[in-house]
Amino acid sequence: MKKLLSVILATILLLGTVVLTGCNPFELVPTKYDNADKYTAGNTEFEGKVDNFTVWWIDGSVTVKTHKENTVKIEETANKEIDDSFRLHWRYHYVEGYGNVLYVRYSASGNFDFGDLKKDITIYLPENDGMDLTVNTKYAAVDLDTGGFENELAELHILTEFGKVSAKIDSADEVRISGQNDDSVPEANRAITLQASGMIDDLGISSSYAKLDVSVKKLRYADVATVFNDIVFTADEVFSLELSNNDGTTYATVLDFEQMDFETLFAPCELTLSPDASFTMTMRDKSRHNHTLAPKNVSVEFEGTVQEGMKYTVGSGEKTIGVATDSDFRVIPLVTKDDSPAEE
Repeated sequence: MKKLLSVILATILLLGTVVLTGCNPFELVPTKYDNADKYTAGNTEFEGKVDNFTVWWIDGSVTVKTHKENTVKIEETANKEIDDSFRLHWRYHYVEGYGNVLYVRYSASGNFDFGDLKKDITIYLPENDGMDLTVNTKYAAVDLDTGGFENELAELHILTEFGKVSAKIDSADEVRISGQNDDSVPEANRAITLQASGMIDDLGISSSYAKLDVSVKKLRYADVATVFNDIVFTADEVFSLELSNNDGTTYATVLDFEQMDFETLFAPCELTLSPDASFTMTMRDKSRHNHTLAPKNVSVEFEGTVQEGMKYTVGSGEKTIGVATDSDFRVIPLVTKDDSPAEE
């Protein structure tokens, strides 16, 4: 029953990925594309502003960075000799309503047999508030860094089938990261990391096999989910958070919040809150998909905690936490250096 439920939840997450991205998950990196005659082959560097950027990449690595120069720079290296047909192809043009658009493709349109070809690409974009960035990959690892310039992205979408993801940003209106929904993903690639030093209004992360490591300054709304792996989630301030995990351990640290909802199945969760947190935590007996749940050990380690049935109140209880679990759920106060026991 446990395995069946795991598979059901993994399927739900995969379907959620389709809704999340609006893409066909089986054609993330189409090798045949429109307007192929308007693309240029090979590395390039030119002056220009980018408002909307999308890269489709199959195997190797994708590195995207912003810099203070007013140039776009695109460079690739390959693991073997290739001709123009198999070199990267790019197109830069203005589109009404989207601004200056940059598309980067893995090769010329129509190629489908790449053999053991792997290519690493590095793309530098001029710093620009309000950019829409999209990275679609199959096997390629993604390393994205738009932090350091205090530039606010409009949208960041990263969708991968098998690649490891690392994203570092300042702030964004919307972030969507999803993928790794196949059990053949190499162990080394089963990781999605996000760091945000500023504010994210709307965050969605969905995976079936990736370990999630999320560290953000401020969040307005967030829905973070994985199965078959662990979650480490840290935020200074959250308005509304939904966090779900199946078959993986969850560690969450949230210093300030309005409302949070946790669903953790078959593995424990440890939630760390500010020492002066004031909240009401209610244990639910049903999962989101209406499965009956019975928590094992529930521990709220705050002084003065009042328990009434499946409700735990700390302080005046104005913030709310909902929990659905069939495992252990532990809530502890953050220990600062001043609170640490003195050495004897």
